[in-house]
Amino acid sequence: MKVLQVIDHLNVGGAERVLVDLTNILNENQYNVTVLCLLKKAKLDEQLNKNINVIYLHRKNKFNPLYLIKLYIILRKYDVIHIHLRQVLRYVSLLFYTTRLNKKKVIIFQDHFGKIDTEKTISPSIKEAMKRCTAYIGVSDQLTNWAKSNTINSNIFKLSNIVRQNKVGINSNLSSTQIHIVSVGNFRPQKNYEFLCQLIAQSSDEYNYTIYGQLVDLNYYHKIKDLISDLKIEDKVTIITDCDNIVSELPKYHLGLHCATSETGPLVAIEYLSMQIPFVAYNTGEVAMDVGKTFPSFIQKDFNVENWNTNINTILEHRADFVKELKSFFTKKYSEDAYLENCISIYQKLIAKQ
Repeated sequence: MKVLQVIDHLNVGGAERVLVDLTNILNENQYNVTVLCLLKKAKLDEQLNKNINVIYLHRKNKFNPLYLIKLYIILRKYDVIHIHLRQVLRYVSLLFYTTRLNKKKVIIFQDHFGKIDTEKTISPSIKEAMKRCTAYIGVSDQLTNWAKSNTINSNIFKLSNIVRQNKVGINSNLSSTQIHIVSVGNFRPQKNYEFLCQLIAQSSDEYNYTIYGQLVDLNYYHKIKDLISDLKIEDKVTIITDCDNIVSELPKYHLGLHCATSETGPLVAIEYLSMQIPFVAYNTGEVAMDVGKTFPSFIQKDFNVENWNTNINTILEHRADFVKELKSFFTKKYSEDAYLENCISIYQKLIAKQ
């Protein structure tokens, strides 16, 4: 079974991290897996295992038919073509209308769309592309339920995101005088950094905050910088925009925050769990729902600054107790073995149907 993971590029982002982890897990378990990037090298490429073959289409113009011909020549060599992200499917699906690729190969679309709670409609062309795939994979119940209710595909599966346990050790020697709090998310309006700034402005002066995020929306980034200045919280906030390996940085922090208004994960919550870092997040996405059942104080159902800061202070006060519980929770809910078994089971079921 030859598997091809397809994406536009491996810049820092949730879907990109999922692809890297999935590919490495398949590779380490002796499965034949290759990565195809439609564009060029990016920051997360180096996190793929060294023995994984990565192909670059170097597409410059999506309307140039020569790139589609090159793409077809690559794709037809594989048994399972596993496509990530809607914009990637939109491009690859052009071959569904000009060749018999989707009739001869197992083509899986994995949906990472993070705004399904608020944006449920899609264009007829992308819906038709999803229908023509062999199967649809959603990373959350919200996505698979949406797919079923819209008859997106006859084969619908769920493959929840995981984060691999990092080799970086858990830091048990954090400062007791200065509290370090982290928030992770690329700069775009969905991440709701305006609310985070309000939280910071009304929090204890003993708390220091670091925001890690790529500059996806430069105008939004400057808006947040201006807000930080207006609120006079520059001394309490550090912004880092060029970190490619967030998990290795997490042991520095006592607590994580995630203020995004809409997510399917959020993946960063699993990263916090993997490093046994308590966190406070808004109640959006499947991970938040799961965490809230065991750790209700971690999940906020509103954007009331006073409520958030009360929970932050309570969690920090009892941090040692939460840390003890997080390891077993992470191992139980986000097992790498179960993730691999689920993925391979999907591949094998679909191949058997061909």
